[in-house]
Amino acid sequence: MTGPAAMDPPGIDHPANAALCRWLAGRARPGTPAIARPDRFPRPYESLGTHPDLVARLWDEIAAVLPVDCRFVVFGAPALVRPDTGIVFGFACGTHAYALRLPENVRRQAVLAGAGRVMTYPRQPPLDLEIIGPEWVFCRWLAGEELWCRAAFEFATVAAPV
Repeated sequence: MTGPAAMDPPGIDHPANAALCRWLAGRARPGTPAIARPDRFPRPYESLGTHPDLVARLWDEIAAVLPVDCRFVVFGAPALVRPDTGIVFGFACGTHAYALRLPENVRRQAVLAGAGRVMTYPRQPPLDLEIIGPEWVFCRWLAGEELWCRAAFEFATVAAPV
């Protein structure tokens, strides 16, 4: 990954982000900025309410293939945002969930490899990515996620279907 970590965050008002931002904003702590670089938070791997292993998986492992630094915090959640378009193409939350926004052909491959659209929890309602959009899938430490992340980065130049 290259690019300056101190670069100003892009705007995230792109229509492709609308449903995800509504959902994340509803879970955010009061006063949390809509988007910021991780260095604006003390110990971002431990302090964002997301399991540190998920943060590391998203930011350090699968995003390592990206040509620019896409690590951001969106409404308090670790996320991947394409800096030139402001489109969010990855996020993590809680103790089990991290997801990528994929083009249809890659999404089909991901589902065949074991990625899912619904995350179930023992004592909470399931999280169905349909509320965020049809492009999203939950990853699960599957082979090929780095390639999916690169496809998600490329796809982040395209608006969500209306």
